[in-house]
Amino acid sequence: MFKKWIFLCLAIAPAICSNAQQTTNATTIPDYEQLKNMTPAQLEAFKKKMLKDATDKATALSVQHNIPLKTDLLSPGEIKAPVKDIESLRLLPSQPPTRAEIVSSLKASSEQIRQGIPAPKLEEIKQKVSTLSVEEINNQSIASFYTDDPAGAVAMMLEASAKAPDSLLLLNNLGAMLNISGVEHKGIPLLMHCLQKIPNSSTLLNNIGQGFMALGDMLKAAEYFNQCLSIDSLNIEANHSMGMLHYFKKEYNTAMAYFEQEMSIAMRSSTLAMAYRMGKKPNLRGIMQRRQQRSGRPQKDHFEEITMGKFSFPSLPGSADAIVKDRYFYNVYAASIQAEQLSWMQHATQISVGYTTAQGNQHHGLYTELVNAMLDELQEEFTPEYLATFSQSDRDHLLSMVTDDMNLLNQLKQPPPPEGTRVEAQEAYEIKFCRERLKPVADNMAYQLSSFIQPLVRKGEGRWKAYINQLVDIVQLDPSPGNQALVYNAVAGYFSFLSVSMVSFPAWEIVSMLPKCYSPKTNEEVDSLIEADKNWKLQCPSWLNAQAKIGTVSVKIDCDKYAIEAGESLVGGYEHEFKTGRSTLLLGPGTKAEFFGLTAKVKTQAFLTFDKNNQFADFGVRNSASVGISKTPINLGGGIQLGGNLASIEATSSISINGGYQQNAKANGIFKRLLPKK
Repeated sequence: MFKKWIFLCLAIAPAICSNAQQTTNATTIPDYEQLKNMTPAQLEAFKKKMLKDATDKATALSVQHNIPLKTDLLSPGEIKAPVKDIESLRLLPSQPPTRAEIVSSLKASSEQIRQGIPAPKLEEIKQKVSTLSVEEINNQSIASFYTDDPAGAVAMMLEASAKAPDSLLLLNNLGAMLNISGVEHKGIPLLMHCLQKIPNSSTLLNNIGQGFMALGDMLKAAEYFNQCLSIDSLNIEANHSMGMLHYFKKEYNTAMAYFEQEMSIAMRSSTLAMAYRMGKKPNLRGIMQRRQQRSGRPQKDHFEEITMGKFSFPSLPGSADAIVKDRYFYNVYAASIQAEQLSWMQHATQISVGYTTAQGNQHHGLYTELVNAMLDELQEEFTPEYLATFSQSDRDHLLSMVTDDMNLLNQLKQPPPPEGTRVEAQEAYEIKFCRERLKPVADNMAYQLSSFIQPLVRKGEGRWKAYINQLVDIVQLDPSPGNQALVYNAVAGYFSFLSVSMVSFPAWEIVSMLPKCYSPKTNEEVDSLIEADKNWKLQCPSWLNAQAKIGTVSVKIDCDKYAIEAGESLVGGYEHEFKTGRSTLLLGPGTKAEFFGLTAKVKTQAFLTFDKNNQFADFGVRNSASVGISKTPINLGGGIQLGGNLASIEATSSISINGGYQQNAKANGIFKRLLPKK
């Protein structure tokens, strides 16, 4: 299409009237399905043919009216304002023409245009004008003008208008056609005559302004466009043309305001191109939302429609107890969001794998360019950093909190229990220390981390919801496979965000540092064990050394342990230490002698030791020798005697796998004073 026609499509494209606009959609060019199935080479060939045909028709029409072509309106890479056509402007009447003048002008123009139309075509036009209604003539003319026969369309409108000069519909649309055809000095008078009849017609005011703009009279054009917009502030073409007028003056901010008004009614790639040409990026999504509001369409919550709301991030635990209590729930939630992420990623992959070359060669959708522009705009706002929510400073702060609390936990050391504390009481002391000193630190850590992370996650959820809602709104205009995959990947990204947020709470394993805090023993049981141990120590003097004999079996008990021993020459035994909880099995030869009230024993025994949890601890050989002064035993009958040692000394030495070589001496009773104090 030659340059003037390109400019008119970009900058003028005048509205004929609502009725005419609806009719222009019926064209004889290949339908959408045909275009969609064309290869890029076929599309390029089709475009060149359309340009050539349009240029030929425009040239022929210009020759018929003896009007020179204005080919200087465009220069490569730049849109310039139309040059002022002084000759054509002088032909315009100073006053709107009368009805008689209109009729005379129409007849003259009709006779002039007939000269370039074949006789059969003229006969066809006369037939239609004589048989069709005004509305039918109007509709057919507009359809022909924008498709295959602009000269015939103008001829039909001239013929019909000459017969019905009072039809403002025909005169308005004929004037618009003449403007587009480059004979504005013929079209403007018709439109001014109509404006006298309907002074407040925004359509007429816009069409007159378009005529003056094409003739290069920018002041006059702006006057009519401003009148039009004062009546209809959302007039598409008037807003576009006012934007162009300010663009020519390099007043880009003002131009952009008019273009945004235009785009709030209709999104057109040519207007979008003008915005980018000026270095402006309109808020396309905001404009689209305002269009929806004006149309009364409610804003859809696509996020909720695909049931994303049920995966809302749960409240994080604010204490160590809450972590232990609800850990199963959090594990199930984490597994479910990971499964959803995988599912949506698979959907996107399936689309990508199924994409074919044939689909790639198809003609893109009607709104592809607009959708791509809006998607670019969307990605500029919802960057990966913005959607991630957690900034580097946030991560540094989390690390600082965790480090401080972990250091505090490691610095807290349990004081050793009192000497001689039994094993059950030792564990009770450990439990009490964990619950009273360690757990408050862990609770504070969980609370601080939860209070810091939870608001960040909620903010991130809001961002992802807005992003996905707007993304789906945009993609609905062009649901191509690539755009569908984009949505699926975005939803997968939301679940990835939830998964990362769950892992970002670093207190999940804090309870692993507090095993004693979660012993099944209650606080009352712990206090009772400690109190009982204290009472035991008070009631167990260090000189206690009781012994009971039943035949060859003897049972000994003191404040440190109890022991069971049986046999004469081959002695077996079992010992249990109250303080350490260790248990020992012994077996080996032994001898015993009594003289002058003294009892002496010598034994060499193999031993096997178990710790307080009944796990193997050591194995070896123990040598022991003891001398004691016996108290008078009490005979209980049946061979059972109960008594003890007034004083005794026992020396032992042992060698074992884990303990190596050890030796020890222990005194009880009055002999205790003989050994040095440790």
